[in-house]
Amino acid sequence: MTTKIIMPKLGETMEEGQIGKWLKKEGERVEKGQPLFEVVSDKANFEVESPATGFLRKILFEEGQTVPVTKIIGYIADSMEEQLPEETAAVSETASPYLEKKNRIKISPLARRLAEQKGIDISKIKGTGPGGRITKEDVEKFQSVAKTESREVPLSGIRKIIAERLSQSKRQAPHYYLQAEVDMSDTVRMREDLLTEEEKTSSAHLSYTDAIIRATALSLEQFPVLNSTYENGKLRSFKEVNIGVAVALQEGLVVPVIKDVANKTLWQIAEERATLVTRAREGKLTQKDISNGTFTISNLGVFGIDLFTAIINPPQVAILAVGAIKKRPSILNNQVVVRQTMKVSLSLDHRVVDGAVGAQFLSRLREFLEKPYLLLVKEHRNA
Repeated sequence: MTTKIIMPKLGETMEEGQIGKWLKKEGERVEKGQPLFEVVSDKANFEVESPATGFLRKILFEEGQTVPVTKIIGYIADSMEEQLPEETAAVSETASPYLEKKNRIKISPLARRLAEQKGIDISKIKGTGPGGRITKEDVEKFQSVAKTESREVPLSGIRKIIAERLSQSKRQAPHYYLQAEVDMSDTVRMREDLLTEEEKTSSAHLSYTDAIIRATALSLEQFPVLNSTYENGKLRSFKEVNIGVAVALQEGLVVPVIKDVANKTLWQIAEERATLVTRAREGKLTQKDISNGTFTISNLGVFGIDLFTAIINPPQVAILAVGAIKKRPSILNNQVVVRQTMKVSLSLDHRVVDGAVGAQFLSRLREFLEKPYLLLVKEHRNA
């Protein structure tokens, strides 16, 4: 008996997936529920479990290939001698002409050995010998030219999908930007006062990001149009505030989501954020960890960036870009003083959010951060 391996639909908007890595080789035994392959999305890599116990009889699509959801990508069989459906044979027939063509390349034994030593793909070399035969001189010339040419590196994995989605966001969503400077002096002082007590009850340190997350959630409750998604001409506003926090990895950005933020304390937010960031860096995020985000925060302050603008994470309608907290001259009571300030930029989708509403949201966010004791209050009345 054979069992089909299909490309799973990991999200409501997912139409295709890229195979990041096969965790088993053809011919290896696999148990039902055991991780079989990885699917790459714009948010993370996901391990997909084997649908049956048996042998990985055939892989139809290799790593790096993009496949529509529900399409068969391989088979598991009770034995390696199990007969496969006609689709497998069709794929093999399609691939065979290429292999035959590659094997028919005319090349001298010396040139072939030299190409193998240099790691050169002989199919890319134009032979100048009799009948187009590749000679030793052709290999040496190809290597010399290759050293002076630029190298094309195709995007792959998370980076490729991020490029596609963010390009789509910029094309379809008319972005506009609102910026403000926030006096974080009292928030800095509050964190210093609370940190020692917080360390007694939590495994995570309270960070400025946690205060920003909670302030954002409380502000979104009062301006729910920003806590929305816009897709296929339909606007969906959400009562629950689920904030995604961008985490930079070597492969690209991932955005784990803290759920129902407005109903969590600063310490609960700190613990959950720390856990999600650790999972992200270890490559252990689950589909649940990155799903159902309604708003995103990108904080580059740790890199010393003062101010930047971010691209909206579709289908959301807004994203907050956060810069570094720095000592800057400010006017307080008609006096020039040094205060700890932070610059923020709010990117908005003009199809959904008017400028006045965005400005009011940003003003409310600044109020929460400049009066941080409000972040410690469980419930808030609309201003």
